[in-house]
Amino acid sequence: MRFSNLNSLRRRGANLGDDVLCYLAKTTSTVSTPAPLGRLLKGCRDDVFAILDFCKVLGISLDRICLEWIRYSGHNLPTERRLPEEPAILQLLPVELLTQLEIPVLAFQETDVYNIYRARCTGTPRFRNQKSRNDWVWVQAGSEEMYGALRGRLPAKLVALFKIRDCSQDTVRRLAGLQMLSPVNSGRPSDIYSLVTVQLREDGREFTLGDRGTILGLAHLIPEEDRGWLVNSCIDLRTFNEIY
Repeated sequence: MRFSNLNSLRRRGANLGDDVLCYLAKTTSTVSTPAPLGRLLKGCRDDVFAILDFCKVLGISLDRICLEWIRYSGHNLPTERRLPEEPAILQLLPVELLTQLEIPVLAFQETDVYNIYRARCTGTPRFRNQKSRNDWVWVQAGSEEMYGALRGRLPAKLVALFKIRDCSQDTVRRLAGLQMLSPVNSGRPSDIYSLVTVQLREDGREFTLGDRGTILGLAHLIPEEDRGWLVNSCIDLRTFNEIY
């Protein structure tokens, strides 16, 4: 089974209304080879220039940010490339806060066609006259042997997208702030719904830093109860195949 893209539908004479075309254009798009080079950050905000602005907009303390910088640097960067750990230096580093990440995902049963998914996080500002938007995304959090049916991936809420410049090394890090969820029952599907249940982390950690490259695509979660969600693995064929 293959999904039809807009071009193939038009070739078959499908009559697509303007409202349908507008919706599809705003949520996904399809491109052929050459493959996209990577994930693109877009939508730069004009009210964030440094870490202190970043903390104020997101409502996160400077101490918490510093702790996450230290944890991220220690786990992901070689010693000579790590970010400054002193709060007095860290709070002065230039920062750009963005609102959208474009993620190229290989189309189901294709080898040279990519769907471009747009993950958005607006923080506290309203999105298109609606409430603020912070999308659920899939994050590569471990090897395929981890987290049961999730196979190394975990869903997370996209809290922030940003660039931070380390002036001492003249390098720019493109990172994401994430609220990671954890699998219930080691990631095994429930007997009732045959779906995996995820929940807020038991350690109460609501903000984690990660590379934008670890974000794999959009996730669809169904609220189940307080602090819990069901992973909708039936939302499309690719997700169904990858989860099970």
